[in-house]
Amino acid sequence: MFNGSRRLPAGLALTLAAVISLSISPLSGPAASASTDKPIVKKTGITVTGGFNTTPKMTFPDGAAPRQLTEDTLIAGTGTKVRSGDTVITNYVGEIWPKKAGSKPKVFDSSYSRGAPTGFAIRAGAVIPGFYKTLVGKRVGTRELMTIPPADGYGSSGNAQAGISGTDTLVFVVDLLADYKPSASAPGTVDDKLPATGWPKIVNPPGRPPAIASVAGVKAPTNPTSRLLVKGKGHKIDPSKTLVLQLVEADISTGKHTQSSWGKQPQLIKAQDVLSVVTALKGQSVGARAVTLLPATPAQPATSTNAAQPATPSQVLIIDVVGQY
Repeated sequence: MFNGSRRLPAGLALTLAAVISLSISPLSGPAASASTDKPIVKKTGITVTGGFNTTPKMTFPDGAAPRQLTEDTLIAGTGTKVRSGDTVITNYVGEIWPKKAGSKPKVFDSSYSRGAPTGFAIRAGAVIPGFYKTLVGKRVGTRELMTIPPADGYGSSGNAQAGISGTDTLVFVVDLLADYKPSASAPGTVDDKLPATGWPKIVNPPGRPPAIASVAGVKAPTNPTSRLLVKGKGHKIDPSKTLVLQLVEADISTGKHTQSSWGKQPQLIKAQDVLSVVTALKGQSVGARAVTLLPATPAQPATSTNAAQPATPSQVLIIDVVGQY
């Protein structure tokens, strides 16, 4: 259902590469939602059983799949409304509509089978059109059924990796677990002041975008070094989960801000990868903020699984943990 790939901040991504999911803690909070195990039959004739955030079972009618995009709200949520550009956390099952009566539908993707929810940005081009057209405007706590013809899925070329042909109609049941806005934040309290020398001067308002005011006197480290700036008030950070992060990055030598996710898109990175580099976040809670000095990294050649990466200079990185899943 995704198009393209997620981009991590260059310094963090390369450092993580060199160094080496189900309770939700969203800013918006999980929404109360009706839950039912009774079979639900919708206009497509598909029968769905299972309660919200449990593995659904779909039973298909005989006959051809709908030619147009269809959607049915199986359970209406009451939480935050999803807007274009938000990052959503979901559990879902995707199947291919059987082409022959009585044949078994094929499950081509399921977050339930993987044992952890999936997060993604909901905007045009980031997901298949059917997802974007259907999920924008829905509320957290919703269970949505959708049938997606090729034109609103992967087109006439299909998706060979997932076993989807250019004529397959996709059927999804999606549970909306959490929603993060482009400027998502989490509450916390200032923990400590940085030493007068060796660290950047930082504008540090908890719950709002930080800024790197000066890098005077900051030297490039040989290994990642981090300090806690804000102590979170949420759940303890779980190394087995994925973190929802806001990031600000600047060049140590020039002080120039090179990247920021604030107001754009929170980043989703495995907690164990973050904690292995940003050690100041170990044992902390959602809402924590840490500053990290990252060493320069050499260029990385392309491999069978990763594109080539250019060399990067030493960076200052400020990380806010705004959620986990």
